Amino acid sequence: MSEPTVTVIVPARNAERTLEACLKAIFALEPAVTEVIVYVDGATDRTKAVAAAGRANVICNEGAPRGPAYARNTAAAQARSDLLLFVDADVVVGPDALRRLVAALVDDKAAAAFGSYDDRQVSRRITSRYANLRHHFFHQHSACDATTFWAGMGLIDRQVFMALGGFDAATFSQPSIEDVELGVRMIAAGHRIRLVPEAVGTHCKEWSLRQLWYSDIVRRAYPWSCLIADGRTAATDLNVAAAERVTAAVALAVPALLIFGVAMPIMLLAAAAVMTGYIARNRRFFGFLAARMSVPALCVSVAMHWSYHCYASLTFASTMALTKLGMLRRSSQSAASPSPTDGAPHLADPASTR
Repeated sequence: MSEPTVTVIVPARNAERTLEACLKAIFALEPAVTEVIVYVDGATDRTKAVAAAGRANVICNEGAPRGPAYARNTAAAQARSDLLLFVDADVVVGPDALRRLVAALVDDKAAAAFGSYDDRQVSRRITSRYANLRHHFFHQHSACDATTFWAGMGLIDRQVFMALGGFDAATFSQPSIEDVELGVRMIAAGHRIRLVPEAVGTHCKEWSLRQLWYSDIVRRAYPWSCLIADGRTAATDLNVAAAERVTAAVALAVPALLIFGVAMPIMLLAAAAVMTGYIARNRRFFGFLAARMSVPALCVSVAMHWSYHCYASLTFASTMALTKLGMLRRSSQSAASPSPTDGAPHLADPASTR
């Protein structure tokens, strides 16, 4: 049986700093890819010139950005391959990542597979190092039978993608959990998704603390909580698994006990005990960080991780409560494929028009 053909799709907006390395790694993949499509989405820097300098096919949106969901859908509509590999413009794919992902589709009879960031620390900024290592750790220690999809470096059968209508570009006009939502629809349709921890790539994004918190809360925790509140996913893997939610509850108990400690000093001891328990629950992750960071950077990262569990759990709890009380309108996402008339380009199968 011949190897399936692969189209790589890279949505890029103001990605001049990372796009060249991203494309260089893609063209060095084995097996070689069939084509590379870069969708330049309203860039105001040299992204278009960088994309044009390579061998990629370039689609350019000169207007306001439409978002990565729309960009991927538009590029996918022009693809002529068996498989689609989505790669973010700030990811440098490992040389054997594609081979490992293709093997998951062929050998495990999956419709999609995705990889992980590696543990390389490209940035000197503690926020970036913590965020990238957190992502790496979760993907390296999660179940390989996944219930979600990840488009940072994710491979999918093109026919399945087309049949599902692609990403929901109407709901997700900004970078968000459009890949998670697509994975939810894939599982509901009876398809299998595989996490392949060995398929790695280096993440070159620079995170400020504000960017990280905004992304975690507004673009991930809240919409993901809406999916769970709507009963569309049971949230059994990655960083919304049951064990992670227990850890988040433990983290949230610490400030509550500190507040009570103002009137009841004994509660301060309880807060210290609970914080010790929180550190014990995260000992594998903190040990992982300790092997890669200085002591000051580790302390900051532990504080950031505790904050992450606090604001993520508060977002989840408030979303669930408001939904139950009818005070929060249920998400407009449905289990069916998104309507192509609501902001997403129509995904006609190119093979049907040959």
